[in-house]
Amino acid sequence: MKNFPKEVLFCLTTACNLRCAHCDIEQRPEVLNKKAALKFLAASSRSGIRRVGFTGGEPFLALELMCAISKEAARHGTLFGRIMTNGGWFGADKELVSALNRLFRAGYDGDLCLSVDAFHRQDLKKCASFIRAAAAIWGRPDIVSIAAVKGAKEGQTRKRLARLARALSARLIIVNGRPSAIKNESLFIRISYIDLSTIGKAAGLKNAWDGKWFKDDLCKGPGNVLFVLPDGTVKPCCGYANDADILTIGSIERDSPKQLLRNARKNRFIASIFDTGFHPVRKRIERAGVRFPGKTTNQCFFCDYLIRAFLKKGSDPFTP
Repeated sequence: MKNFPKEVLFCLTTACNLRCAHCDIEQRPEVLNKKAALKFLAASSRSGIRRVGFTGGEPFLALELMCAISKEAARHGTLFGRIMTNGGWFGADKELVSALNRLFRAGYDGDLCLSVDAFHRQDLKKCASFIRAAAAIWGRPDIVSIAAVKGAKEGQTRKRLARLARALSARLIIVNGRPSAIKNESLFIRISYIDLSTIGKAAGLKNAWDGKWFKDDLCKGPGNVLFVLPDGTVKPCCGYANDADILTIGSIERDSPKQLLRNARKNRFIASIFDTGFHPVRKRIERAGVRFPGKTTNQCFFCDYLIRAFLKKGSDPFTP
């Protein structure tokens, strides 16, 4: 494949303290196998993959495992990407400070990214406590960033970001009509945006067939990772359709990173996405007489549509 994965993204658990209305992840108490994760991390480092990140579920609900992986990653000289968290998983502040100190001592020095928007209904006072504690422990005003969902309920998202800014005695910085940062004398919190996953529970919130075709980027984002699920299954993508069997390229229980890439190259669907992009696949389907409901600027939505509309009918995008 033209795009070589640059990061291992560990989904440590699908357990979560929130029940967000737009989230289709099935919450289970299962946690990724520690021995297998550490072995795979070492193999990834030897293969030239130099970055690791964490997601979930809520990764802080698997704190021991996250610290163990972080410690091993630091030992290998692996860079850290970010931890995606809702920032409201703890009880008392004492529990929060203890957890963050453990992570700091394990050597984690990447980004702590809070999901704050209209869909994540965590206690914003807890988010403010998380931000203050993290900034103090790491000694960095920018250790925490924010990721917000865009595409629906953006007015409500803006109000929640403004409330968080007030809780931090900070100001909300607006650029091109959209919040871009929260800032005071001791904090600088960048705000980035993620397209709404207009599938499942969120399918009715936005018309993803918005009249214009996406630009192929060979899945540089959100793909270009080895995405490890709690059962050890590996996908080449952390996008909307990562639960689809066709995106499975192996397991850390039995496959090395090099074998996973060989498996991916043998998968016509995955190889096509990473080598040529979706447009050649789309045109092949259209030449066969299939007409799509419209055009979409979101290639992840298009990937999910292909999988659900074609593969689950017993065919694939190569034989519509």
